[in-house]
Amino acid sequence: LEATLRSSPHDRTGPAAGRGSRPDDKFLIPDKRWSVDLEKRIQEEHYADLAAYDRRYGFNLASGREIFVIDTPPPYPSGTWHIGAVAQYSMIDMIARSQRLLGKEVYFPWGVDRNGINIEFTVEKNNGGRKMKTYDRAEFLRMCADTIEGFTQAMRKTATRTGLSCDFAKEYRTDSARYRTVTQAVFLDLFKRGDIIEELRPNNFDPIEGTTIADAEVERVQRKTQLVDVIWSLAEGGEELIISTTRPELICACGVILVHPDDSRYRHLVGKEALLPPPFSQRRIEIRTHDSVKMDFGSGVLMVC
Repeated sequence: LEATLRSSPHDRTGPAAGRGSRPDDKFLIPDKRWSVDLEKRIQEEHYADLAAYDRRYGFNLASGREIFVIDTPPPYPSGTWHIGAVAQYSMIDMIARSQRLLGKEVYFPWGVDRNGINIEFTVEKNNGGRKMKTYDRAEFLRMCADTIEGFTQAMRKTATRTGLSCDFAKEYRTDSARYRTVTQAVFLDLFKRGDIIEELRPNNFDPIEGTTIADAEVERVQRKTQLVDVIWSLAEGGEELIISTTRPELICACGVILVHPDDSRYRHLVGKEALLPPPFSQRRIEIRTHDSVKMDFGSGVLMVC
């Protein structure tokens, strides 16, 4: 068909070559080659009738159909939504659409995680590095809300441009009073059932910000440091054992001492116990073997914390 339409003008003979002889334009198939303008037009038509959109993609609990709920992790609007997140949600959208085609009542929620330390850092950065604690609490919260609102709207715009079939009309935000009420009720229920425990365990602590932080927020930097020789004593006999380490602050968390099975210097110590050095409690730490221990590093003895 394309070859026929694009044939040489010299082949156009007779009345058919004239403009006035063309059929009514309502029968003309529009050119649908991709372009930015075409994509914008499709997006505008897709969301032009919000009531129709909600009927198509909104969740209706009273529909009587089998319910299919997608538990989506709410994205965190700390900046531009990166391509990896867009690709992930596009794959989730495929699942939602396929389940609708199977006749199910699909709930594909759209929510935004508006809590976290990142937005606090963003506000500080945008205001010349001025720290949160130097502001009035209410003022800083307002600044955070204003900043994250811009990110929220930009993320929602990206989601709609991607064509996600979420239930945008039921958008939830993790900093809303209703959402906090629900989450607090869930945590209280878990606590009453004994499913929440309190334990003493290592955490990442930021001494400048005065708060714990997640592993994803830790920036690991390699630097030169000192190799410290720590003197341990055996629990029986009083023999001294030197462990070389760059992290002496972790001694109190030591769980086992390792030596290489082929290291003749320590073969007589395998199976025995060493005492945690003072001023820590005299906890007994077993000495065992492992092939990963480097005999030529430090004293050749490794503490595992």
